[in-house]
Amino acid sequence: MGPSKPFLTLALIGGVLGISTSAVLIRLGDAPPPVMAFYRMFFAALFFLPGALRQRKEYAISREDLGLALGAGAFLALHFLLWMSSLSYTSVASSVVLATTHPVWVFLLSLLFLKEKPSRSMWLGLGLSLAGGLLVTSSQGLGESRLLGNSLALGGALTIAFYLILGRRLRQNLPLALYSTFVFGSASFLIALFLLFRGLPFRGYSHQTWLVFLGLALFPTVLGHNTLNWALKFLPATLVSAFILGEPLGASLLAVFVLGEIPSGRELLGSFITLMGIFLVWRGGKGSDPSDQTLKSS
Repeated sequence: MGPSKPFLTLALIGGVLGISTSAVLIRLGDAPPPVMAFYRMFFAALFFLPGALRQRKEYAISREDLGLALGAGAFLALHFLLWMSSLSYTSVASSVVLATTHPVWVFLLSLLFLKEKPSRSMWLGLGLSLAGGLLVTSSQGLGESRLLGNSLALGGALTIAFYLILGRRLRQNLPLALYSTFVFGSASFLIALFLLFRGLPFRGYSHQTWLVFLGLALFPTVLGHNTLNWALKFLPATLVSAFILGEPLGASLLAVFVLGEIPSGRELLGSFITLMGIFLVWRGGKGSDPSDQTLKSS
């Protein structure tokens, strides 16, 4: 028997609050985005390593699960490389909102591969959430730099969708610490190869930036993404993905107080519509069985 619905709701809210700190922390560092992505994944993997070593003695990892974990790590690495780079070219609000369009991709992939069928309420909620995201984005100018940033954010949305789909499959078989260590570790390894290829330095950054590295690993990753990884064992991927749509509101509020980025009235309206959509998706998903095992029928 899985956790109760109220507990799952509180856990997902906490996870969204955690990932909402990511964009602001990235802006506070002076390292290139790929370097920040590497240390975010590397320190997160180290955090879960002790638990993974204990769980490794109890769970036999199949070759298929190992391959899926490496694939999930590759998609997660691509997500952070694309999305974190987008913050250098566009606003926090636009970047985060576009990156959170991934429920559309998760929804389509879930229909094709996972046999998860959202209700009418979830359809409506997804539509409202996307409409809110478009409203936020349209409040910004679309110069060449802004267009590049928005395109990178959309690429980050597509790659995180694949990551969530694979994570939903893996979390049926792997315990959380083992799963997180494999995924975060493989992501950090692939990003390290990218840094070596680009000739980007691993050292030479300020004390504040090293604190940013640790903060990115702790708050949006261990407390944020990891909570979502845990929830994937009990909830459909579409539902978990849609709940993350609350991130733009949290990130935009933090950007106001920390970075001084004041959202426009259109951005505020778009955020409100997005939250309305999340409520409808969550309500529509109440009939989902927390012990759903549909992923095993692939």
